[in-house]
Amino acid sequence: MEITNISLSISMVVLLLAAVSPLVSPLFRLPKRNENDSVAIGENKDQPISVVIISHDNAPELEKHLPAFLSQKYNADYQVIVVADKSDSETDDVIKRFSSNPHLYATFMPLSSRYISRKKLAITLGIKAAKNPWVIVTDAWCMPDSDEWLHSFASHLDDSSDVVLGYTHYEEDAPSNYHFENIVNASINLRSAQKDSAYGSASRLVAIRKDIFLEGDGFLGNLKYMRGEYDFLVNKFGGNGRTATAFTPSAFLSEDTPFSKRWSENHLFAINTGRHLDGHWLMTLIRQIDFGMMNITNLAIIGALVYGGMKEDWIVLGAGILALIIEYAIICLTAKRALKRFDSQVSIFLVPFLAFLQPFRNIGWRLRYYFTNKNDFITHKI
Repeated sequence: MEITNISLSISMVVLLLAAVSPLVSPLFRLPKRNENDSVAIGENKDQPISVVIISHDNAPELEKHLPAFLSQKYNADYQVIVVADKSDSETDDVIKRFSSNPHLYATFMPLSSRYISRKKLAITLGIKAAKNPWVIVTDAWCMPDSDEWLHSFASHLDDSSDVVLGYTHYEEDAPSNYHFENIVNASINLRSAQKDSAYGSASRLVAIRKDIFLEGDGFLGNLKYMRGEYDFLVNKFGGNGRTATAFTPSAFLSEDTPFSKRWSENHLFAINTGRHLDGHWLMTLIRQIDFGMMNITNLAIIGALVYGGMKEDWIVLGAGILALIIEYAIICLTAKRALKRFDSQVSIFLVPFLAFLQPFRNIGWRLRYYFTNKNDFITHKI
């Protein structure tokens, strides 16, 4: 068989792409774990802190998770503020069952609130009710993994920061693609925060200084958008280089696996929210490059395999097979490092397939968003 320049050129290109493309990925550019990965009780002085839990028709989740928040080992005063709808009798019953706990405080939203996102209103009421300088905001379907969670998370709150970005992971029985997408989104957001260019938060765990929130008029400017509360908190108040991360396993929260409707709504509202965040177009470009490189590589490998087979060019065919093996191996290696950092149990051998499918999933969500009624994403309908 004659070795031609075309054969050598095609082989070199696919092999180079296979070696480089996995390195242009959020799984390779990971956020750093904080140095105090394990902070034992008594090693640092705890500070008074408030935790705001938003509950909107989430009485079962609240009853399941609230005890873990109320039983934290913490060497300072802390309060857990539950914000619920005034008409939610089931949540009120849950709160009454735990009313004897000295850490618990409850506040209720009015029955009607025109032209305002009820969840943003709930967060605002919770932060205003907080008696401590730092406020951690989360949802009723999240819970601490241990009774030292608050101590660990609070160790990352200091005078150098106004916002602290945390991480919530899904339950182990969640579908692998849920875990993968959550890790990718969290990796991008946490790394951006660590690079002093905080963009948003895919996790339901953000801490903010009460005075910064109130002096900055809270959610003013995006109250009409029904969702995106964590993204707006980080984007508005954390883009000044004063955003830290509480990225240690002991500071993680566990999040209930989203049911299909919530999973779908999360994507559609995230797309709508992104259009109103500072730095949206740059972040979109970065995401396109991340997954675009892998798609280009896969197309090049497929092209090499088809060309080599049809032309009986064994050099190109062999290069295509070798490139496929190289790409798969490097993705698995980078995935192993990423999954360990995020304490995820997803099989590393599944990650290359999940990464390959993710761009198509993203396109699917974009198409669904395109055909939605955009008035569904704002509080006042036109």
